[in-house]
Amino acid sequence: MVMDIDTGAGSGGAGFAHPLLAWLAGVGEQLDGAVECPTLSLPLDQYEGAMRQIAVCEARLASLRLSLTRQAELNEVKKLTGAANTAGWVRQVTRMGRREASVSVRLAKALDQMLRSTGEALSDGEISLGQAQVIERAIRRLPNDVDADVKAEAEAFLLDSAQALDTDELDKAGKHLYEVIAPEDAERRIGKQLEEQERRARENRTLSFGPVRDGMGTVFLRADLPTPAILQALLDPLARPRPSGPGGPDLRSSERRQADAFAELVALAQAAVDAPTRGGTRPRLTVTMNHDNLANKLGYGTLNSVLTDFGPAHLHVKTHSDEDGSGRQEMIGYRITGPPLSATLVRQLACDAEIIPMVLGGDGAVLDLGRGTRLFTSSQRHALAERDGYFCHFPDCRRPEKWTEAHHIRHWVDGGATDLNNGVLLCQHHHTVIHTKGWTVRMSGDGHPEYTPPPWVDRHQNPIRPNDTTIRR
Repeated sequence: MVMDIDTGAGSGGAGFAHPLLAWLAGVGEQLDGAVECPTLSLPLDQYEGAMRQIAVCEARLASLRLSLTRQAELNEVKKLTGAANTAGWVRQVTRMGRREASVSVRLAKALDQMLRSTGEALSDGEISLGQAQVIERAIRRLPNDVDADVKAEAEAFLLDSAQALDTDELDKAGKHLYEVIAPEDAERRIGKQLEEQERRARENRTLSFGPVRDGMGTVFLRADLPTPAILQALLDPLARPRPSGPGGPDLRSSERRQADAFAELVALAQAAVDAPTRGGTRPRLTVTMNHDNLANKLGYGTLNSVLTDFGPAHLHVKTHSDEDGSGRQEMIGYRITGPPLSATLVRQLACDAEIIPMVLGGDGAVLDLGRGTRLFTSSQRHALAERDGYFCHFPDCRRPEKWTEAHHIRHWVDGGATDLNNGVLLCQHHHTVIHTKGWTVRMSGDGHPEYTPPPWVDRHQNPIRPNDTTIRR
């Protein structure tokens, strides 16, 4: 695009042309020649020189534009067009965006008042417009009570750094500027700023639970920095990849492994001896389910917390009328307000979690509110670990015993006893595999558990036992 510059009558009176306009007209003519010159014939070894020359021209023209912008502000040129401020006038003339125009006016003022060395470097083409903006922003970030001499030292440091750093790298240096020029005071100031940030972060911590949809619950957490850092440190060992089967890779995504690790961490906290209590009660849940469905792995149960006000309530309905027409109410079950869980998951949770299964008969009567003997004792867990090697017993899994759950080989609801010959230690992941992925575990004749894979893993379904290289005592 060729820009026509009127050097005739205008703001200065009839026939007057300011030298600046004359110079700009000459620049325009030179640019015409440069733009029309084909670049295809430029030798490759001259590309760098041409690019540097263009960068210098851009910087010097930017310096001239900023100088004119500053003078326009001082002379209140905005009044000629009715603009609200100088930035508005710049937007009208240059078609800049709102933010870009504001930054331009602010930079023009800074180069005129306190960053004269930066302004000179820009007008000489020694730094780019972007670098000048970075320097202005870095100096502006300094505390208000910093001495002018210190600011001058900081400007000199950034100008020197600009000779070797691009805009992004210079911006990083600018963010740590005060630490460089006044390290002791910076440490004090940063410490106070961090203390205030940390105080606000602690006061603004929030945790909320979203609605349950499609079997998924949602947790929203905003916390101060140490809390997620500690959480990540706790999750890291639990989120390491583990085989899906003997020799098989872990197919879970990193996000899925983190989520599984979080679920395992929650289960470990719940099972801990010193788990928090409320009213002397350790955190536990109740699952309500029909006995036949639980035994046959059909239907679903409902999850309720004993520490909330949303537990089960009796539900009475009119089932039939007597001969005299009067209705008769009979209790047929419970109204449950918690989320539903499949029978398969209920069976898994009832193995070794602090989950109390409330088993109902067909008429809604409570047949079993959990049995005190259905959970393995700490002594039994120790004996299982001694037998199986102090690791998850599933083939090729190396999860330590303290991260495992005791699985009933024959489920307690099916009459399985809670003793050593009916138990095996499994990590939460492989406990889920046994309950949901078609794998089965049984006790072999020599008193050690062995595993039968589903047919899509091994069509012959040959039993697998962890060998001596897997189990290291």
